[in-house]
Amino acid sequence: MIMRVGMVSIWLLSVILFLPAILPGQKESQQPKFDVQVNLVSLDVEVLDRDGGHVWGLTRSDFAVEENGRPMEISNFAISMDRPVSLAAVLDTSALSVEQLVICKAFLRTISHDLERSDEICLYSFDERDAYLEQDFTSKMSSVWGALDNIGVPSRQKGGVLKELFGRIPPTGLAIDLGLKKLESARNGKKALILISNRFRGMGPATVEHIQRSGCLLLTLAFPHKASIWAELGGDAISTNQYMRESGGRQFSAVSPDIEKVCREIIYSMKNYYSIGYLTEVRSGDKNPRKIRVRLPKYRYTVNSRRTYIPTVEAK
Repeated sequence: MIMRVGMVSIWLLSVILFLPAILPGQKESQQPKFDVQVNLVSLDVEVLDRDGGHVWGLTRSDFAVEENGRPMEISNFAISMDRPVSLAAVLDTSALSVEQLVICKAFLRTISHDLERSDEICLYSFDERDAYLEQDFTSKMSSVWGALDNIGVPSRQKGGVLKELFGRIPPTGLAIDLGLKKLESARNGKKALILISNRFRGMGPATVEHIQRSGCLLLTLAFPHKASIWAELGGDAISTNQYMRESGGRQFSAVSPDIEKVCREIIYSMKNYYSIGYLTEVRSGDKNPRKIRVRLPKYRYTVNSRRTYIPTVEAK
């Protein structure tokens, strides 16, 4: 009897001693696990002086980068010169006059002519009904010129305040989305979209988010259109300035006596810039946009760079 009690006691004692080794492991296995990934955020940064000229000669120490207000350490720094670009040109014909269309075609012919063989361009157009792929990505600029010849507008098309306020809203957001989607399969690392219009209607918050996610540079070539001001006062689209700020892009004027000079500025802006990178941690499930700010603390220059980073965690 005594022997039996002793064996039971030994068994109980061994269980008690073994429990602490089991319980922590069980508790740890119940804790949720998060995948943490370190992502490199790459920024193409354009620096301009007060006259709009590019500023070169800056170093890594001249720049400061913040993410959600928190200083980030710059891990990569380089100067990119004449980098090959994939360009999606999106032409809004919904309110262009015949004369304005002729000017737009002259701009696009000049841009395509001045691009290098390592560059490529595709062309979309859109009116009040739909958006159309006129030319897929190509380095053969004669193909672009042929596509331009097929684009037209009604011979008596006129704009104005009434049409701007009460006419059909063009599918600008759709055309931009198509251009961004096409850029996903483009061969060059530098990707840009130029939107050519005289009113910039039909865009909203979803378009802003799509531009943020794409990381593409957005440029605009604009005609002055007083009727657009009335439409914006009526609560229409988000300002095109917001789209360009988000991507680090710029606006160029289509009303210029020197089309070749403007086209050279557009191409130079796309292909030459400071390349800056920093590392940031991303947890699984974290998809909240992060605000980016690039500054030059010691200088009063204009800095153009993308302003938002949306985290992604790659599947393992």
